[in-house]
Amino acid sequence: MVMVDDLARGRAAYRGHIWDEAFALLSRADESTALDPDDLEALAESAHFTGRTEKSVQARSRIYTNRARTGDNRGAAMCAFRIHLVLMLRGDVSPAMGWLARAQRLLQEEPESAVHGYVCVAEAETNFYGGNLVGSLNLARSATQIGTHFADPDLVNIGLHQAGRALVKLGDVSGGTALLDEAMVAVAAREVNATSSWWIYCSSINVCDYMSDFGRASAWTSAFEKWLCTQHGATALSGSCRMHRSRILRLHGAWTDAEREARQACAEQNGTIAMDAGQAWYQVGEIRRLMGDLPAAEEAFGHAARFGWDVQPGLALLRAAQGRTDAAAAGLARALAEHPSDRLTRAKLLPAQAEIAIVSGSLQLAHAATEELAAMVDGAPPAVRAAAAQAVSAVRLAEGDPAGALPDLRAAVQIWADLDVPYEAARSHRLIGLACRAIGDEDTARLEWDTCRAVFSRLGAVPDVKYTDELLGCAQPPTPLPDGLSARESEVLRLVAAGLTNQEVAANLSLSRKTVARHLSNIFAKIGVTSRAAATAYTYQHGLD
Repeated sequence: MVMVDDLARGRAAYRGHIWDEAFALLSRADESTALDPDDLEALAESAHFTGRTEKSVQARSRIYTNRARTGDNRGAAMCAFRIHLVLMLRGDVSPAMGWLARAQRLLQEEPESAVHGYVCVAEAETNFYGGNLVGSLNLARSATQIGTHFADPDLVNIGLHQAGRALVKLGDVSGGTALLDEAMVAVAAREVNATSSWWIYCSSINVCDYMSDFGRASAWTSAFEKWLCTQHGATALSGSCRMHRSRILRLHGAWTDAEREARQACAEQNGTIAMDAGQAWYQVGEIRRLMGDLPAAEEAFGHAARFGWDVQPGLALLRAAQGRTDAAAAGLARALAEHPSDRLTRAKLLPAQAEIAIVSGSLQLAHAATEELAAMVDGAPPAVRAAAAQAVSAVRLAEGDPAGALPDLRAAVQIWADLDVPYEAARSHRLIGLACRAIGDEDTARLEWDTCRAVFSRLGAVPDVKYTDELLGCAQPPTPLPDGLSARESEVLRLVAAGLTNQEVAANLSLSRKTVARHLSNIFAKIGVTSRAAATAYTYQHGLD
């Protein structure tokens, strides 16, 4: 009786999109009596949505075995496709491709069906990430045609979305976004299932980020958040949404909120989507870098890389901040070499290349980078135009043409302000101040620096505040810390003296517990103590509290 109740309640929770409850109830029912294939599918989907990839694959593997044993090749192939998708999302490429091969083999002798279209989608994805964009586009179009023929709205709209991604990557931004928008209309109208909705929402927002289309990314993220309110207990889905939200928050200057969302995204995702976890850690790394916390930025970029995310240009800018300009230049050169014809990816990398080249005195390289950027601005999104104008102006300043830099800098400030990207607007204001000082207009220079300093201070951009203070002539010399303690060690010591545990210190400073333990070991050695109590006494004796 208990099993029957669990099964009935689990089915009801599944139909109501209460994913955590559905998983718990269906799992318990399955322990009493093996579920049939339809209920196993509900269990598998609930497991995936709640971040339990292994459980999802195990449940669908049982369905696959059942379908294959009974000669249901289409059903087995569809199950193999779903396992392929789940494993690809987690980054388990080899087993994922093995399951796709199974699906392809099972369909070889079967008449065309919607399942063939889903396999086309998987092949389109594989071609997309393998660089065969034309092949990906053709396969996506085939999927849409098959979906239309068999009246499968999920297949139709996933195919439209995949075709849109390929077109954007091929350079047809307007044609691609039209298809992306069409697929999104179906999602908003609830014409597709939860898996398709999640797929289209997340992938579309990623395309917006690739295009630097912040307005569309923000609108679609808001729509994703609204839809997510109807998906209860789906931590993998909410983790994806938090990652996208963190990116928007960082752009709009809410850095503390952005970092919190990114870290929570990683916790909720549990590696369900490797790409999302990598992007979330990249956001943490960028925020820590901009705030001047270079060790924490290094740690976050390391996490991002382990999830397969390319950490440029953030890592290069971190290396430059560490004074390692050769490593910074090499990292960017590698990233650019991997994308020789991808204009939108290069548009994200070239401003950093120009900035680092100016710092290292390589004006020829900086000039080449900005020439390429300037050639991209026609028809480019506003953010690309603003970044290009800012980089071109910085090179003009470095080359001794401050008057020539001002018009583009004023244009960049306006675009950044319109997009509500305060950090980049403040950087443009600072460059305007440098140009004004170079032509003798000290009053305007100070006004520009006062403006940008207020923004940097509000954001918590400590290195930018210090640099701007130097320009204003009001920087205070740092008070030397006792016994050779670093600024970070002083922060750790202060929190330990306040009674915080290592875990609490780690959370407060956005560090790992291992890093905190290493800092404490170094601190104890420097100040000559062996206990937290003695360290606390030292803190008060030296006025570090």
